[in-house]
Amino acid sequence: MIITRAPLRVTLGGGGTDLPFFSRKYGGNFNTAAINQHVYISINKIITNKIILKYSKSEKVNNVNEIKHPIIKEALKEFNISNNIEIGSFADIRSGTGLGSSGAFTNALLYGLSKFTDKNYRKKDIAKLASYIEIDVLKEPVGVQDTYSTALGGLRYFKVNKDDNVTNTDLVKYNELLTRFFENALLVNTGVTRSASTELEDTIMKKKESNPITKNLIDSKEIGIKSFKLLRNNEIENYYKLIDDQWSLKLERAPSRFHKKIDKLINEMKNHGCISAKLIGAGGGGYILAFVKNKGEIKNYLKIKKIDFFDIDIDYEGLIYFDL
Repeated sequence: MIITRAPLRVTLGGGGTDLPFFSRKYGGNFNTAAINQHVYISINKIITNKIILKYSKSEKVNNVNEIKHPIIKEALKEFNISNNIEIGSFADIRSGTGLGSSGAFTNALLYGLSKFTDKNYRKKDIAKLASYIEIDVLKEPVGVQDTYSTALGGLRYFKVNKDDNVTNTDLVKYNELLTRFFENALLVNTGVTRSASTELEDTIMKKKESNPITKNLIDSKEIGIKSFKLLRNNEIENYYKLIDDQWSLKLERAPSRFHKKIDKLINEMKNHGCISAKLIGAGGGGYILAFVKNKGEIKNYLKIKKIDFFDIDIDYEGLIYFDL
């Protein structure tokens, strides 16, 4: 049996600029950190001439074309696997929470299948293939942020060129003090889950030809570049100010009733020791990333409000596998 693991991620500046309609015209610039919460895939060769899948649902089919899960179907086609396989998945945090779980799932699955078929894929190769399947084959309205950040791990700055080439900088190599970056951070659960594809379709893709969305993403690109410079130079206090700017841009893109409710919660948190905060991912639900002065004070406040939260740290490994 093969087990693979991919980390989830949090966005740290430049979100949305990795979407192909934007990056192929303007280039994308974003920062992310893989975190110590994970998605797992198990793959086992079976004697039954079937394909057995266990994720949030269960499937038992005779051939690939009968599979309902689109990512698993395309992944098995990519590796020419037609039967005699059982695939299962589980995760530390449920999907739909803005932490890149779909990209992590696709990466872990492809990495596992590469080991299952004795193919030698580098982590960056897996990220590129995962992006191809999600964007070009399945036509999902997503970018490359989740696939690359969860494949490589660490705290990184990414550039997406107009020709789709992706390069990255390991920020911790530039600034070792960033190993302590999340000491003053919490993830705060909004209690709402949603589909990132649906949220991006509603808030960006349907308006992608409009000038306001273009300007919004150009501003996000500038924040991505500024964030990189501040993190590299350990100007953390100045970086915290950009977190609020990032949230303002997301609120501008989607001034929904839910987002206004989150904005109110963030402002209340600032009265209890929060320095800056923003909703992670495409929006519409999931987790708030909060940087705080005093964890004790903010944790007490959240407990009183009966809001779930947890500490996080950087995952430096990215994709890994275990052969049992």
